[in-house]
Amino acid sequence: MDRERMKELTEAQVLERAAANVIVQSAQGDEIQINDRAYRLVKNYRDAYDSQKMATRFSTFLEKYDYLVGDIAANQLRLRGFYAAGTEGVPRSQQINTLQDYLFEEINFGAPYFVLQNLEPHLVEELEEVSHHREHSKKTHNRQKKSKNANLQAKTAAVAEKKHPVNPKPKHDKNHKQRVETKGSNGHRRFQVRERKTGEIKQHE
Repeated sequence: MDRERMKELTEAQVLERAAANVIVQSAQGDEIQINDRAYRLVKNYRDAYDSQKMATRFSTFLEKYDYLVGDIAANQLRLRGFYAAGTEGVPRSQQINTLQDYLFEEINFGAPYFVLQNLEPHLVEELEEVSHHREHSKKTHNRQKKSKNANLQAKTAAVAEKKHPVNPKPKHDKNHKQRVETKGSNGHRRFQVRERKTGEIKQHE
């Protein structure tokens, strides 16, 4: 799939998501309805909040959070969910009282951002979030597998370079054989070593 096709599919998904979300903002601007659920705009630094951008980025699994923080970078909206301070079983980094740390570490200095308080947080089916996690895990596994195969190939090549040809065993000349014969009685034996190739006979007593 080429880059242009990927871009078209992404744009289609964005439009589909935007059409699925209904956002109504009050005249005062701080009361917002997203899919018939109430939110309050408690911070809107540099007029970061935009209903159209929100519609393209909002997903139902975000409804479980007590707060939504959005920031703008390269004209794109990024959303991050936080729970209320003191929520049991939730890491401190996911609680709203660490907002300043998040702004300092994750958001560009001076970038526009907003904070929405969810007035009706509730448990949601996290199918989309689980799917995203599985996709991320799959990509990570594929990267690790490719890295492992590359390392294995490198090791195999290194071992191959270290191998030296084994010298073949010297071939014996079939015509050059020795035969030892014994002659004489048990009391006095005479050994003859015959070399067939030269025809010479050596005698040892």
